[in-house]
Amino acid sequence: MMNKILHTMFYGSAKARVFLWSIVIMGLAAVLFGVLAAVLGSFAFGTGAFVCALSAFVTSQSASLTEIERSDRRRREKLSAKGVEGLDASGEMQEGQEDREKEEEKKQKEQEKEKLQYLSSFNARKFKKLAKEHQVKQKHVFAMVDSYPAEKIQQAPAIVWRTDHYLHLLIMDRSAREFKIPFNDIKGVHYHKNMPADPEQDYLAFQYSGFMTGVYKPYLPEYKQNTKNGHIVYVKNLFTIHPGISFTNTSMKGIFSILTRAPFLVDDAVNTSGRFDEYFKDIYRYGILCKNNVYTLEEYRQKMESVLEELVEAPVTRDQFFRTLNAMNNYHLITQEYVTKYTQKYVMKHN
Repeated sequence: MMNKILHTMFYGSAKARVFLWSIVIMGLAAVLFGVLAAVLGSFAFGTGAFVCALSAFVTSQSASLTEIERSDRRRREKLSAKGVEGLDASGEMQEGQEDREKEEEKKQKEQEKEKLQYLSSFNARKFKKLAKEHQVKQKHVFAMVDSYPAEKIQQAPAIVWRTDHYLHLLIMDRSAREFKIPFNDIKGVHYHKNMPADPEQDYLAFQYSGFMTGVYKPYLPEYKQNTKNGHIVYVKNLFTIHPGISFTNTSMKGIFSILTRAPFLVDDAVNTSGRFDEYFKDIYRYGILCKNNVYTLEEYRQKMESVLEELVEAPVTRDQFFRTLNAMNNYHLITQEYVTKYTQKYVMKHN
């Protein structure tokens, strides 16, 4: 029993340690005061000894060590039970999340099946009739909408045209829907580079032969391979307009022919940097459009030379001119031949 008490005094629960040490301290205090009262004949020390002894006795009778240990054990069991309940609740939440994900995946597959059935039903006559019903203008373009989250549209073909104040999109998903977007709401075309892609699962409706595949296959995205954490991943470039409609890169030549006044907006480290002037950034943006087949190499060359001619005529210092020209060459926007050609033009003009 003594060994158990000593062990509990040092290694027991906090409540048990306080209980035992209180009795010991008060007992020692009673002995000390008793000795002092006997040696000094002091009534005060005698009273102190009596009070300490009484307190130690009352404390020892207020509970037993066994009861305290039993109480601690019940408390630990309750905490353990709560922990198990928490784990069970967490498991139930995880299972619920998995069920919701499975349900969403099932729903998406059903919607994809409906879209496939709808698009497979098209032939030339039905396609022409649909365009007539929606009064599609003679000047129109085909495009592939990669996503339109607000309308829950994914990877659907579209016919795009304009009227005086609106951009019209006739998107064919599980059914045909026409959207009208005020030109005043379209502040620009935003570029999104290297978006995640899956060539095997994307655009499933266009992996089968049919009328719509023949019309819209040229507007499927161009995929590139990247490496991420040692694994090969596929990416694609997208172009987005208000209200969050993203087009494939192969659709943008036609889209830009309609949105003639919408600026091309690139939010990357180069285009937002203060190190480069607008002449550099113009050619940089033209280069992006050329890489995405919006411009041919000849169109890019013409636009690049137009900017360089403007740079020669611009009211910039000599240092700024050569700094811009060399930066274009360093970033592979122009070749060394162009550096030499426009250096000579600048020297001839300013000498």
